[in-house]
Amino acid sequence: MCSLKKAPHALYLSECTHYTGTPHDPDPLEEVLKLLGSLWTTLGPDGRKFGEVPYRAWISTVPGSVNVPGLFVDPRVVQPRAWYGLAGRRTQLANTLSATINGHPFRLRCVHWNGSRGPSGLTEQADQDGQVASENALYAGDFNTTSSAQGETVYENWGALCDRVGRPWMRSQKGIRLADGTWVTHTGMDRFLEHGWWDAGQVAGDFTPTTTDPETALRIDRIVLSKRSPARFDPDTYAVHKHPLLGKGAKPNDHLMVSADVIVEAAA
Repeated sequence: MCSLKKAPHALYLSECTHYTGTPHDPDPLEEVLKLLGSLWTTLGPDGRKFGEVPYRAWISTVPGSVNVPGLFVDPRVVQPRAWYGLAGRRTQLANTLSATINGHPFRLRCVHWNGSRGPSGLTEQADQDGQVASENALYAGDFNTTSSAQGETVYENWGALCDRVGRPWMRSQKGIRLADGTWVTHTGMDRFLEHGWWDAGQVAGDFTPTTTDPETALRIDRIVLSKRSPARFDPDTYAVHKHPLLGKGAKPNDHLMVSADVIVEAAA
């Protein structure tokens, strides 16, 4: 059961690897769209459902990564204009949807920064995606890096923690090595935000971790808005959602859902 009471206008799902390019029948993406559309329906007096959301989906192509992000929007509110694939003159717009929201042009993108590229790769991704702050933009997803903001969960003993939980390879996925040889949490989100972005959690003053391992929990799943946008976060609506009760044998996700309302002022 979804914990959102109202149908979101945009959904960012960072791992949609099995939604496209599969030989399955029925098609997994069509099944997901059907399910999403029915989550917030209302039953009429005759028992029939109405009010289904006609979600549309754009699945990213990410060479060399098993994590393929997906963007799902309600076209009645987020009106699609163009999808930018990998081939283009502006590489920072790859896998970006151009849309109109309340009369304003926007760039929307679901991200999954590739932690396996290590600290230098995370820095490169922060700089490249940071450039889109020059436009109206609403990004969200798994950034695989945190910030150094006061209240943020950071680890000065990241390497030792990775060893303790039996995943030493996580050192470079979310950490950075100092000159003295110790591994600490990578705070590349600072670098990204400095390009001109608001982070919904920071605006709300809520630094709840979004990963579920209690020993290595981090706030790496984010909703970010370019500061030049004619929009703002409603800090009272920001939430990190607990997992719903699952059936027997079901395995919970290792990330928690994050949500926030974005208020877009009407175009003049």
